[in-house]
Amino acid sequence: MIADVKIVKSKGFPVAVIKLKEKMEILTSPGVLNIGHKISDTLMIMEVPKLYDRRDPVDHIEEIRKDLGLPDHTVGFMTAAEIEYVTAIKETDFEGMHTCAVVTAGIGNRVIAGDVIYDMDERLVRSIEKEKRIRARKIGTINIIAISPVPLTETAKLNAFIAITEAKTAAMSALGHEETGTTSDAIAVVSPIKGKKEEYCGTGTSLGISMARSVKAAVLESLIKREDFPEMGTFLDQLAKMGITEEKMWDSAMKIYLPNPEWDTAELKRMFHSLLTIYSKDINISSLIQAAIELEKLGNKDMICSMPKGMFATDPIHLIADEILGMQVAQYIAGTRGIFEFHRFDRHKPGIIAELGPFMDDIICGLVGGIMSSIYTRMFDGEI
Repeated sequence: MIADVKIVKSKGFPVAVIKLKEKMEILTSPGVLNIGHKISDTLMIMEVPKLYDRRDPVDHIEEIRKDLGLPDHTVGFMTAAEIEYVTAIKETDFEGMHTCAVVTAGIGNRVIAGDVIYDMDERLVRSIEKEKRIRARKIGTINIIAISPVPLTETAKLNAFIAITEAKTAAMSALGHEETGTTSDAIAVVSPIKGKKEEYCGTGTSLGISMARSVKAAVLESLIKREDFPEMGTFLDQLAKMGITEEKMWDSAMKIYLPNPEWDTAELKRMFHSLLTIYSKDINISSLIQAAIELEKLGNKDMICSMPKGMFATDPIHLIADEILGMQVAQYIAGTRGIFEFHRFDRHKPGIIAELGPFMDDIICGLVGGIMSSIYTRMFDGEI
């Protein structure tokens, strides 16, 4: 083992202490204690509460360092992930380059780089709900300590940050996350002091490949331990992210509704909501709608096999897979009558449907048309 890792406690705070076999160069960004370029043989990752709001984190971690009797040159991180459970250590040997990665990962504050998190309060609520089921679940950070077996030049250390970051993102992608990391990720590149320095540590070098593999494996293990998998919700959640809300679908239905004076519109809306909720829990409808969502994404990137670049945007007449998906949804919900209603919606494209792309307009025609057909059938049957 390149590094010795122990989990200890100080004043109620769990701490992962990483002891190196010798003093090494450590380049850290951002970190909390002794950040930047330091020489040390000790690193620490301190777990803090979910809603940690102390304004003196450096003083706080320094207090814990002293209490544990760690040297004053200790490099320190903080995280809200449960380090007693999620600390992962992985080593990789590739073409003579033996690397090690120590990772603690929690991704409640995950984000696609460049985006802004608008639903943090909702994420905290979900985290608290998980806490009731699976011990303590918290907003986290991905802390990565990557240890090189050979000395590195300054440029090689910066090069390593690229390989490490890409490996972290690859690990998240492998679990199904679209996000690239969290808003508070931190990395430490650790390398020996003496010896000939490597000039490169990119993903095309033996060292970079070894380091990336160690990091990816450790991030994966940590996230799996924490059960930090994507929260898919229902297809209604996925549609809402695209601006296709229940209210907008209901509005589309009403635009081509032929009023029956004996029917109460409020009751129709209640039935619409009820059926939409029921089908949102149906794995078959969910699969068809998710297929349409993914195909829409691929089409917008011109990544549908055999389709020439730029053709998707024109909604070509010979593309019928979109209608097939929509008709299957309508038929599943309401049989032959559902298909009839699908075609009526597809012909008029009421409301938000007119704004949607090739796959999404047809899948929403199938969903709304199928549900409305089912409602009409029930209302007519009630009159017989």
